[in-house]
Amino acid sequence: MLYSMTGYCKSSCSINNQNYTLEIKTLNSKQLDIYLKNATVLKDIEIELRKILTQQIIRGKVEIFLNLAKHENNSQLDFNAIKSLYNDVVQFANDNQIQVGDLLPTVIKLSENLKSEFDDISEEDKNTLLQSIENMLSELTAFRAKEGQALEIDILSRINLIRQLLQEIEPFEQNRIQKVREKLTYELQQININVDINRLEQELIFYIEKLDITEEKTRLQTHCNYFTEIVKDNSIEKGKKLGFIAQEIGREINTIGSKANDASMQKIVILMKDELEKIKEQLNNIL
Repeated sequence: MLYSMTGYCKSSCSINNQNYTLEIKTLNSKQLDIYLKNATVLKDIEIELRKILTQQIIRGKVEIFLNLAKHENNSQLDFNAIKSLYNDVVQFANDNQIQVGDLLPTVIKLSENLKSEFDDISEEDKNTLLQSIENMLSELTAFRAKEGQALEIDILSRINLIRQLLQEIEPFEQNRIQKVREKLTYELQQININVDINRLEQELIFYIEKLDITEEKTRLQTHCNYFTEIVKDNSIEKGKKLGFIAQEIGREINTIGSKANDASMQKIVILMKDELEKIKEQLNNIL
């Protein structure tokens, strides 16, 4: 089973008698990168938070947002703060000869934003916040598993297509060897010289052996089988390992292409390369 590094979940919690919305968003990254979008309160629990995220998120870019929830029927305005802000803004405008209109809506919004910052957070509130985040992570994991399932279907279908294309090479492979033999024989007849038949056969065998792709086909099939095996196992983090296997698959496809010496085989090799590139793009988002 595959897990995507992309995920999203949203919840709410109560801190300092105020309701807040919590959002967690994850994106693909080579390692675990954590970004806290409310520095004041989230920094207070950063050590504990990183331990939790390292265990459950494992890898990816993680953004955690904590915002004061807006309620239409719950203003709870701090009139002293609004008055102080209003006077400060008017004083600033007068000092700088700036014309002002109706400042009240702007000042009220400013006071609400300032109210979302914490001067201090109790141990109880820290535990509440950490527990809320832990509860959300199970939802986030389910989201990533669902995204990973879609990626798994796509990736395995492309691996199976590479296997099918590998089978399609075989008829062209046999015809190619016969064409090489006929071409060399014809060229020697054209220059009209006496040829040692035994020596000619030895040279033909040596030349044809250079074009043989039996080992490459076997290794490519083995790599595709191993790729599928890793996708299906129970480990969680497997994106990097699958990436390494994809590199080995690419090497074998490239070698087959370099030995092809046949236009029809080259077309099939190009199709395999195209599927592999699409697989590699998808692997960038696999945990």
